Amino acid sequence: MPCLSNSFDPAIGPIINVGVLQTGAVAPAAALTAQINVFPALIDTGASITCISPGVAKTVALQPIGMRQMVSATQSVPVNIYLVDLFLPFGASGFIIQGAQVMEFSPASVSIFKMIVGRDIICQGALTISFDGHFTFCL
Repeated sequence: MPCLSNSFDPAIGPIINVGVLQTGAVAPAAALTAQINVFPALIDTGASITCISPGVAKTVALQPIGMRQMVSATQSVPVNIYLVDLFLPFGASGFIIQGAQVMEFSPASVSIFKMIVGRDIICQGALTISFDGHFTFCL
């Protein structure tokens, strides 16, 4: 099980760099090159689904496959849904999640992350967050 460990700012949460590709754009992990667009992503146990910003969708030239209601504590709004391949920086060659559905979200203008890794991915592995400002995420 590949793992990633790092420190994090408790005021923000754990941030990792995640690659986003059009689904089917890459064959096996061995075919990956430095051409992957990588974005800072917050690991968020409160998010049920992984999300990308409109800027990520534009950079990767993604086309929506439909819309879905995004429900929060205060509102419900329709947002675009995309089908993507995700590249997570685990181990020497990384880890690919093919055909992941992600929702679009609008991060705050001052946000340092452009993606949210939700429980749809987190629950495929193990996440440990320590009070000392360190985390480990394994898939």
